Amino acid sequence: MKILTIGIVSLLVLGGGANPVLAKAYVQKDRLFSIDVPQGWHWFEYPEEVVITLPDGKTMGIDIQFLANRQLSVQDIPKTLKESNEKMINEGIKAHGGTLIADKEIHVDGVYARELDFNPDPHNPIPVTYIALFNKGYAFTITYSSAQRKDNLIMQKAVGTLQFIKD
Repeated sequence: MKILTIGIVSLLVLGGGANPVLAKAYVQKDRLFSIDVPQGWHWFEYPEEVVITLPDGKTMGIDIQFLANRQLSVQDIPKTLKESNEKMINEGIKAHGGTLIADKEIHVDGVYARELDFNPDPHNPIPVTYIALFNKGYAFTITYSSAQRKDNLIMQKAVGTLQFIKD
């Protein structure tokens, strides 16, 4: 990742290779996290949710939801996330004819998380990525999806820039 300064605006370059994407860092209003939003994409902030849309301003790209939750012990987090993902798989994916592609453990800015990759509809297989985690007394879900592979790669790189703001 590189930082370009043009006048007084700093832009980040997500990725590299033949098609780098310029991005601007946004900070959630309660200072829970920051994320680099691809240039031309739109940031909409609501109570308990941030939505980042594609350049058309209408198509949801990344949805980040955060709800205040009781503080879980470090030991309880993996078990709680596994149980909630099992419920999502059974009631949210399989019950509607979807297909689970992957269920894996990951880290988001050093925080333990679980990621589900799935196709929700057998007749229109658009892959969805769903990430769940707990941090600083909040339950977070991060969801992104697009029929366009290039948009999914851009969103994956953007989500990879998410940083929790330290107190």
